[in-house]
This record gives sequence, C-alpha cells and structure tokens, in this order.
Amino acid sequence: MVEEQRLKWPCQECRSRAPKVGNLNTPVRNLKEDDIIRTEERESVLGNITLRRKQSVCNKNSKNQVSAGSPKTKDDSLVSAISEQVHDVILSELPGIISNIMKTELSSIKEDLSDFRRTIEFVSAGFDEMRNTVNKLAKENSDLSVENKILKSNVSELLDRLNNVEQHLREENLEIQGVPEHRNESLPNLLEQCGRVVGCSFDKDDIVKCTRVAKLNRESKLPRAIIVKFGNARKRDEFYSAVYRYNKSNPKEKLNTSLLGIGGVRKPVYVSEHLSLANRKLHAAARQRAKELGYKFVWIKNGRIYVRKLEDSKYIIVRNTDSLDLIC
Repeated sequence: MVEEQRLKWPCQECRSRAPKVGNLNTPVRNLKEDDIIRTEERESVLGNITLRRKQSVCNKNSKNQVSAGSPKTKDDSLVSAISEQVHDVILSELPGIISNIMKTELSSIKEDLSDFRRTIEFVSAGFDEMRNTVNKLAKENSDLSVENKILKSNVSELLDRLNNVEQHLREENLEIQGVPEHRNESLPNLLEQCGRVVGCSFDKDDIVKCTRVAKLNRESKLPRAIIVKFGNARKRDEFYSAVYRYNKSNPKEKLNTSLLGIGGVRKPVYVSEHLSLANRKLHAAARQRAKELGYKFVWIKNGRIYVRKLEDSKYIIVRNTDSLDLIC
C-alpha cells in the first residue's frame, strides 16, 4: 500500500470512535434561538476536535507502523497522544465557548439591570420629593406649635384680665342667697329689714339697684339670688361687716328667713360678695377640694378666694385652677 492510500485508511480504533452520520430521519426539537446558537457552536467545536483527532491518530499510526515495538506500547502511546491532543483542543476552544455563552446570557441581564436602574431612579426621585415635603410640613408644624403656645398664653392672659374687669365692676355689689321668692315681694323693704336685724342703717339713696338674677342651673330648686348694688364700696363693706358680726355673735340664731319677716319654715340666709362667673366656679371648686381634704375655712375678700386648714395655719390664695393643687 502506497503512502497516500495508507494516510486515507483509518484503523479499526479510529473507525469505532468516528461520529455516526446519516441519521436524517431523527426528529428535530424546537429549540430557542439561543439554544440553537449554542448547539451549533458546540457541534462546530466537536467537529474541529474530531477532525484534529483523526489527523493526529492517522499521523501516529503511520509513525507507529514504521517504528518497532510491542502492540501494548503502541496503544499506550496512541492513547497518550490522543489525550494530549484533546486536552490542547479543549483548552484552545473552551475560552471562546465560555465567552459566547456569557455574552448571550449577560445581554438579557443588562436589559433587566437597565430597567431596574430606571425604576430605582424613579423611586429615588419620589423619595426625595416626599422627604422635602415631610421636612416642610415638620417645619410648619413646629412653627404652628410655637404660635399655638403664644396664642394660649395670650388667651389665658386676656381671660384673667377680663375676669379682673368683671370682678372690679362687682366690687360695689352683694349677693343674698336663700330668700324665698314671692309674687308681691318688695326687695328694698326686705333689704331694710335685713339692715335693722344686723344693725346697719342706710338711706334709700345708698341702694342703686336691687334685683333677682337668673339661675346658672335651671334645674335647681333653690330660689334665685338677690343682687344688691350699693352707691359705693364703703357702704357695701359696712353692711357686709355688720352681717358677719351678727352671725358671729349669734351662732345659734344666724341670719334667716324668720328674722326677715318671711313666714313658713325657717331657712338660713347667706350674704356674700358678688363674684364673676369664673370666680364663682373657682370658689365652688375650692370649697369642694377643701371639704375633701379637711380644711375648715374658705372665705372671700375683695373678690379673692382664701383657704385655711386650721385657725393657726397659713392661708392660701386661690387665684386660678392651678392654685387648687396648693390645697393638699
């Protein structure tokens, strides 16, 4: 056999390793575009590997036929040579395969990352806008809180001033509680009778006005109070002091309806300063608190409310609701 025929003649071992061809009836699967590309690349690589391997094996066979040696040594050399060739081919082709696969796979990842980046930018812009809005609202809330405190302080001060003005307008008045109501009653005559009982005489000109006022609580069964307005504060104080002295000197027979010439069941009559609405509520709260804590004395002087626990105790001035905490 000539040299040219010998090179084209494959041995039995090469023929058994050669890939099978002619499977034209094998059904083809529907592959995606990326899978088809990768399959073609792998087939191309495998074809190159097979071709190089055939050439290498044929070269080795031709050399081995000329050289002497045992059959076992020839087979080992052939396997070793084939392994080296396959190893070299794989090392040379593998980077390209990996590169192509990575390019194909990373292209879709890049598109996803681009969409994700746009989403993050949109969310970040919305967050910045929301943060600016929150900071603006927080600043406005802080300013409104400061303004609210100032307004509360101003309102409290104005209410105190208004209460003082109302109480000042009442400094010439006295309030009489507990006198039953009659249709034909004469309040000036009733006041004169009260002056004779307590020992305080006054002229009719000393009384500017004498009338009953509406009840704060319409459901109350007590008679309406009588408000007496004197000509001056000095005359009012004289009458008020006379009532105080009479009640103190007659503890068992204090001022009552029987002494004023009113028939029926004898009921006590109380004379006190005419308080403003705010001071009236404060006086009621002070009496309730003093009763709960065992304070013996609660009185009013010149529109001010005083509280004392015992006779030798120091008095407490109740100016507002916060002062009630001093009663302890």
